Amino acid sequence: TVQMVIDLLGEMVLDHTPNPCLNNKDIPKLERAYQLAAKDVAKRFTKKDDHDSLLTNFQKCYKEMSKPIDIEELLTNAVTLLPLAKNAISGIPLEYRRPKGHMESSKKAIQVYLLLRGLRYRLLKINDTEFPLTKTLREEQQIKKQQQIQISDQDAIPCIIIVGKRRERHFLVVHKTLLLVVQHHPTRAGFALVKVVVPLRLQDVKQMQPQASQPNLTVLIKMGPKPHPSAHMHSLGVWSLTLYFEGGEDCNSAHQHLQLSREKSRVKLIKQLLMSLSSDIEGESDDEYEAT
Repeated sequence: TVQMVIDLLGEMVLDHTPNPCLNNKDIPKLERAYQLAAKDVAKRFTKKDDHDSLLTNFQKCYKEMSKPIDIEELLTNAVTLLPLAKNAISGIPLEYRRPKGHMESSKKAIQVYLLLRGLRYRLLKINDTEFPLTKTLREEQQIKKQQQIQISDQDAIPCIIIVGKRRERHFLVVHKTLLLVVQHHPTRAGFALVKVVVPLRLQDVKQMQPQASQPNLTVLIKMGPKPHPSAHMHSLGVWSLTLYFEGGEDCNSAHQHLQLSREKSRVKLIKQLLMSLSSDIEGESDDEYEAT
């Protein structure tokens, strides 16, 4: 409902107004609604045990918010003629029914918060570049496949990827917020070519066969595009990439390194999200409003 209202507001007013802005009377109303939305999200994740769920839901909702709503499809879907569904067991998508339980209610609260945040920043003419997930995505997109990067030997753990019948030698590298699999550059000393790029927050690593003849790790990657030709679908939306190692020491070292790096990346992002929510609840400084 909130998304439909904002979309209609955009089509009827904002997109056809040369310089859309709020008057002084409406700014406090928008700020109040935005602060209440932030408070509603924050109160659902007060316990430390809920923090991982906070990040997972924020990542999922942030990605979904980038897809525009199809109002015509929404209004003509036959699901709307059915009796009001009470839970997910009915098979009715969440957007066509009320949330049931803590997880669905939390997701709805995050969706409303993100929608109101987008509207607020648009109307106040502020570039929303400091939101934690926006900053993280910007950092993660700085390195792409086939890019040349400079690495040092101590940052890289040697590994092997099997493509068909070929055994290709690679190196596993943790670079800031990314897991990289690289190969030595053929002509530039100290440089490598990036073959796999995976955000640390979207990967998990498992030693699937500890007793295998050659030590190996399976990296589970929760992202859309296929990360490497040797990867295969592990489950819906999750790719599986197997890395082999010459010895158990390298395998164990890579396993610990990736687990620790993933945890540090997620803890840092969770802390930033909680600080952002806290700042939104308290409200921005008067100087910012005067500047807008």
